[in-house]
Amino acid sequence: MQKLAPALLTLSLVLAACGNQTAGTGIDSAQIGSAQTTTDTQSGSTLMAVSQSGDAQSMFGKNVTPPPYRNMVPIDPALLQPPLPDTPENIGLRPQATAPVKTVRVYYSDPLPTTSPYRDGGSFHAVLLKNLLGQYDNVQVISRPISQYVAGDAASALRTFYIGTVFDEKIPASFLADVAAGAPVSWIGYNVWELGNTLGTLGLSYKGLHTALSAGEIAAAYSTVNYKGYNYHKYPGQQEMVELAADPARTETLATATNVGGGSLPYLVRSGKFYYVADNPFQYITPTDRYLVLADSLHKMLGDTQAASTCKKQAILRLEDIASINDPQAMSDTLDVIAALKIPFAMTLIPESWYGGVKYPWTSNGAQLLQVYRALNMGGLAIQHGYTHNYQYLKRSGSVQGAGNSGDEWEFWDKENNVALPGLNTVTARTRMQTGRNVLLGLGISPRLWTTPHYEADTSLYTAMTDIYPKVIERRIYSADGVRAGQFFPYPVRDAYGTQVVPENLGNVQVGYGVSDILEAAEANKNLDCAYASLFVHPYLLEAGATGPDHLTKDTLKAMIVGIQQKGYTFVNPLDVTTRSLQ
Repeated sequence: MQKLAPALLTLSLVLAACGNQTAGTGIDSAQIGSAQTTTDTQSGSTLMAVSQSGDAQSMFGKNVTPPPYRNMVPIDPALLQPPLPDTPENIGLRPQATAPVKTVRVYYSDPLPTTSPYRDGGSFHAVLLKNLLGQYDNVQVISRPISQYVAGDAASALRTFYIGTVFDEKIPASFLADVAAGAPVSWIGYNVWELGNTLGTLGLSYKGLHTALSAGEIAAAYSTVNYKGYNYHKYPGQQEMVELAADPARTETLATATNVGGGSLPYLVRSGKFYYVADNPFQYITPTDRYLVLADSLHKMLGDTQAASTCKKQAILRLEDIASINDPQAMSDTLDVIAALKIPFAMTLIPESWYGGVKYPWTSNGAQLLQVYRALNMGGLAIQHGYTHNYQYLKRSGSVQGAGNSGDEWEFWDKENNVALPGLNTVTARTRMQTGRNVLLGLGISPRLWTTPHYEADTSLYTAMTDIYPKVIERRIYSADGVRAGQFFPYPVRDAYGTQVVPENLGNVQVGYGVSDILEAAEANKNLDCAYASLFVHPYLLEAGATGPDHLTKDTLKAMIVGIQQKGYTFVNPLDVTTRSLQ
């Protein structure tokens, strides 16, 4: 079968932000980049490919925070908890190494010239892979473009990954020779055909590249990946899949891609120390995506034989956007369910709420603050969720114009203009975080972790955030080679910025993504050896006046939590979730 030359993939910005959403399902402000058209000189066919990189599920954007609770009564000062001292958080700081450091190398496609509008994002995908490898606290990841490969490096590393995102790029002969010599290598995506006769030695042969561009082709594409008995699905967008034939006597097919016509091909195949992944799983990530196949397989590739027997299925419940303006009855109903089920939980607290240009201190809504105290007495973990969860003091000039309502707006990223906020840098961001932390401490609340409003910040601010909170729970935005996109983790990792990130991988109840979708995501993740089911819920969805398909009741909330438990998960405190050491 001849090799078709597709267009170089254009990676759009996927701003998978996290916050609150009760209406709308589309990816907020996500723009699919324009496609490049190329013509295959052998066949004369015109091919176009547009690729989206990163997290493809919208968490927030079109949701609207309910208006302030009408019957607010200030809290009795005698009921306020005493202020707490500010003790620096050390949760998540890198522990003393308990196992020898192991080196893993990641090579990626050389970036296209800066003059090209079609950047491949190879280095960006290397960041996402490095993050997943951060599940181990003693794995050192070295990332470089493939053109900088040095002979022997693959043989000296625990494992070497190559992510091919530029079609037919020249692979150094020294790297091809080291693969042929048996170095432990995992090859992802394009250019496997350049191994030539080595493929035959491995029991593999190149058959062709399947490209789906039109709606009909996408519907008929190899978009289902069966792994350990579960069918994972690729996002229904323009896509590709490389087909290799695998000799069953000399290889092991660990995952199989199929199409609606009954066709199948090896998606993840192993031959000795060599692994091959038939597409780039960092494109179009969803909670039930084949991305989870790669994520779960990494521990096998690194020789971790303990994961399957030592890891337990753990779940995390987070109550989101708890604010002083909320109806306390919704919080009370939520806590009633949790108390009856006797499960650990966490809650993100907005220290200072603004609505319609009016500030609502926590002390102005005594009933809601008492519900927060009740949650703490139940063992709930307090998490700081920004300072104001809007642009207060950032985008205004002498007025509140442009600040927006807390919970609706971003805070550490100018979402409307999709640029960094000029008023924020590592110093001012740290000051803003500390001010919010002081508000909560003054109320007798000790926040232990951090969740970025709408999960989105300029990446330059991550170091400031880690200085105050070394451990966070969120999805995160990453940026490299002109690509800015999100990534969720199916297990705890220490990311490329040195922050320990507790997973949030199931999403939240919203229009178009309900309880059944969350339970299905829990099912998909249950298949992983180190399985986590981490979700968040907005208590205001339980307000008596709430309407719409995302409205929750005590019964539906209970059913969702119990449904996750019935899949074998045990709810845990996020503080107890941490990375592992590779033995």
